[in-house]
Amino acid sequence: MAKRKNNKLKIKLATSGVIYYYLKGRRLKSAEGQAIQQAQFEKRSIAAKKGAANTYKFKGRAIPRIYAVLLQKLFPKKDFMQTMDLSKWTKPDGTPIFKRYSDIQRNIDNASKSDSDIFKLLTEMGYFKDKEGRTALIDICEIIQQKEYDKFKFILIDAGGDEIRGRVAVCTAIRDFEVDVTTDIKNALGFNVVKTYFDYSPNYDFQNKIFKLDLQDQDPNTEIADIIQTQKGELLLPTGKNKFKNVYITYSVS
Repeated sequence: MAKRKNNKLKIKLATSGVIYYYLKGRRLKSAEGQAIQQAQFEKRSIAAKKGAANTYKFKGRAIPRIYAVLLQKLFPKKDFMQTMDLSKWTKPDGTPIFKRYSDIQRNIDNASKSDSDIFKLLTEMGYFKDKEGRTALIDICEIIQQKEYDKFKFILIDAGGDEIRGRVAVCTAIRDFEVDVTTDIKNALGFNVVKTYFDYSPNYDFQNKIFKLDLQDQDPNTEIADIIQTQKGELLLPTGKNKFKNVYITYSVS
């Protein structure tokens, strides 16, 4: 991953109890450091509230956006997308469509068995039905290692905008990307054990047999540490966009 500019305010507590502020390697006056710290806190607070407002949920539990998109395809007669809480989606008689979270995954799983378009979309998004009958995200590299993709060309654009080609090289780059992002999140939170989830949206060109995944950093000047708000959340920029293109990342402290 390409190195990003260090725009994070660093705070050090001396043994004497005095707090020192540093920015871009330069020591700041106490008043200046406190003002920047407050401004960054307010910025993160606004971003967190905006991100929470734009997150699909089920009774407060955040769900991947792709779930809502897929379910809208399954229930097209009503504009369910007007509410971000799927527990409030109702049938014509007013009863809830989803009484529990597992009902959401069950609807998607059942649709994949009967609707070829839904099945193809799930395949493209990296979903699969495992041995226990659950619908879940499979490791993206496990998908592209299957023989069905032997004749595909594999292209990845990394966070710094560099192009990587070849199935093995692309999988290695994905692994490195996940390690780098997880490490940045750990450093920002100050915890050694953090769970991260990567929901990729690659482009599968079945006609020309091309797999392409663009993971460019959509705002290199905004570091991960600048947008990490709490011990659990999404890796979104203040604008609401994913930090890295074509991957929705969530994290939580174990």
